[in-house]
Amino acid sequence: MKQLLLKIALFFSLLIFPFVILFTTPYSEEFAYHFIEDDCYNHGSWIFDRITKNLVPIDIAFIGSSHTIHAVQEKKIEQFLCSYKHIVNLGYCRSGRNLEFILLKMLLKHKGPKVIVIEVYEDEVKNSHDIFPYLANTSDLFLTPTLINRDYFSDIFNGALARLEYFKAKNVFSKRISVTNNELYGYGAADRRVTEEELARNAAAWKKRLNRFEPESIEKIKIKYPFAYLKKMIQLIKEKNIQLFFVYLPESGSKLKRPKYAEYYQNAGTLLLPPQFIFDDATNWMDATHLNDKGSELFSTWMADQLRNELCINPEN
Repeated sequence: MKQLLLKIALFFSLLIFPFVILFTTPYSEEFAYHFIEDDCYNHGSWIFDRITKNLVPIDIAFIGSSHTIHAVQEKKIEQFLCSYKHIVNLGYCRSGRNLEFILLKMLLKHKGPKVIVIEVYEDEVKNSHDIFPYLANTSDLFLTPTLINRDYFSDIFNGALARLEYFKAKNVFSKRISVTNNELYGYGAADRRVTEEELARNAAAWKKRLNRFEPESIEKIKIKYPFAYLKKMIQLIKEKNIQLFFVYLPESGSKLKRPKYAEYYQNAGTLLLPPQFIFDDATNWMDATHLNDKGSELFSTWMADQLRNELCINPEN
């Protein structure tokens, strides 16, 4: 029996050893952001290059999902502001506060933004972003800020796969990083207009979602996950004396005029609620969840006006 247990222990130690090696050897941040080149219009590698390689400063940074990518026209906003001349749209497809947290950390490490605008939606997404394990360093991957994390083990598994790919790229295939992207802006242009069928489908999905009952006790447990990352983000921003805004970017079908956790955002920073006419006009939507060029121009003009009122003592400057 003793020999059997020793053999079992040896077997599992042999399985764990490669896993330990993967997480104790250096993992290239640059490789990580370029490794996800097939996701989100290759926005990950652009974000990395814009923050770490491009010498142009960042005064105002927008952080959020693809809603932000398709809503924030940096050039349009820059036209209306005073001394805040360098604006960047760091939106990334899909939602997840843990991904936004590591993007924020990289931004603060390499740039000195004066203002950060964080996208908020109807409700907080209560799970990990699927790209998080590929970009997170080992510490952020293992030391989750809350025990309420249903994706913990899958994130570690995917983090191990990413590190294995880095090992192969570095030691087997000698794969080189693609050429640096010097583009200054991250806005995703789109002139498409949503169909009535798409709008109706999204509205029906939201009606079903809003009518779904969930006990308050379960909600209180689930919300701890995104709030844990938001708390860390807010703390980092305040430590740097950076002005913080939240901006509401809903989908077309929810018809909710305020985010569910508006009070939480208002206690941490300034919550901006865009005029409802932007979202009510079907011609402003690319699809049921993203604004098109027409809608984003209206949103960006309104956003510039809000920021100018908050930031510019003399709007004529």
